[in-house]
Amino acid sequence: MFGRLWSIDINGDPFIAPTTGPQLRCVFDITVTPGESQSFADVRLYNLSKDSRIPNNARITFRAGYRDAYDVIFVGRVTNSLREREGTEVITRLLCRSGDPYNDRGTANGSYGAGVSVVEVIHDLAKSWPAQLVIDKSQFENDQRMVSGYNTNGDIPSALNELKYAYRFDWVHDRGQLVVTKRNSPRKGQIVHVNQYTGMVGIPEVTLGPNGLGVFVTTRLNPYYRINNRIQVQSEFSTFNTGNLFVQEQSGDSSANGEYNIFAIRYRGDTHGDMWDCEIEALRAGVATTSGTSGTLIWGSAVEQDFRAEVRAVAGRLGFDPNWLMAVMAFETGESFSPSIKHPYGSATGLIQFTSATAIGLGTTTAKLARMNAVEQLHWVEKYFQPYKSRVRNLGDCYMAVLWPRAIGKPDNYVMWRRDDPETARYYNSNPSLDISQDGTITRGEAVTRVNIETVRGQQYAKG
Repeated sequence: MFGRLWSIDINGDPFIAPTTGPQLRCVFDITVTPGESQSFADVRLYNLSKDSRIPNNARITFRAGYRDAYDVIFVGRVTNSLREREGTEVITRLLCRSGDPYNDRGTANGSYGAGVSVVEVIHDLAKSWPAQLVIDKSQFENDQRMVSGYNTNGDIPSALNELKYAYRFDWVHDRGQLVVTKRNSPRKGQIVHVNQYTGMVGIPEVTLGPNGLGVFVTTRLNPYYRINNRIQVQSEFSTFNTGNLFVQEQSGDSSANGEYNIFAIRYRGDTHGDMWDCEIEALRAGVATTSGTSGTLIWGSAVEQDFRAEVRAVAGRLGFDPNWLMAVMAFETGESFSPSIKHPYGSATGLIQFTSATAIGLGTTTAKLARMNAVEQLHWVEKYFQPYKSRVRNLGDCYMAVLWPRAIGKPDNYVMWRRDDPETARYYNSNPSLDISQDGTITRGEAVTRVNIETVRGQQYAKG
């Protein structure tokens, strides 16, 4: 615990001054993941005085690190301030989102003529938010300019999500910055070395398929790691989580050593325990991870070749990215892609969990669907999506078409279901695990998090 330092500001004022921790226990868990418009923080403060209350929607700045590496690791708003009990101790639990979940999505209204570049549009969106833009323009040098121009009119995160699928980039709003990166593009800047001499904890884990395209590594907490950083991992030993190595031979580099692009960071700490870490997920530099760049299909090795071919055909007729369909079907079937799988609490069946009413409306039944093979059932998946195909513009829309069509095209902060709303309570109660912030509401953004996770997980089973 030597040299640790942390502090909290509330509404711009010091709430807990920089401290080494023995006076007050704090346990925190902060995640920063591109593809979501917000990062999240779960902060637990033990045995605060009754007068030290933190209101909902308060601005919070959390700093942590060591005396020689101490800085901001989270800036956002308190979505819920809760009082909990753990044995004899009273816990003030702060569930937080980056930015302002109620009024910090920004609005952009602009019209661009033919020949505008996507970087110019992103620059204006960041300025309108407002957020400091962090982007390597050289990653976009080979992208085509917009032949017909472009218009922005409304929610900035929704505009970024529309652009990211067309131009294949990731973005995240983190610590007041809009960080935009292309996962499979070379990055510039200084490489941070991760090894036993620079704070690496334990042994790095090789991930993302038998080619070892990714790495998961833990270091001592360092606030200077960012989503757009590069790391150089050096370790004599590695562990492996690369899919089923019993049936597929390990290929490529069999160690974790090498250069990687960071794409997810998790900060975890306990001021009264050993945990004071930064967990990093990263991709090998130059790796392409989507069907549009590598020709592979996420979760492809989990299904037969004729299924992969039919998914591509269906997606082509619908105008979807086939990976959107694969991510949705992976989640809805518990990653089994079984056409007969049933919902544990109802009659919903199959690849997208057709309800009885939906099946009848399409001209079939759940019993008939359950007797089909997976390729045959894809015909009914396509038939289901037909009415929505002109409105589905991204992975989130694709999932909303299945889960809650009213939310197609809506921003991430759109509330779908409320626990105390007579009209939507039954939907909330059927999906309580989707309420990430535990505030009694389920937003589109919270729901889409699940298929985003399936997209990342499915990359380790990608196949052409």
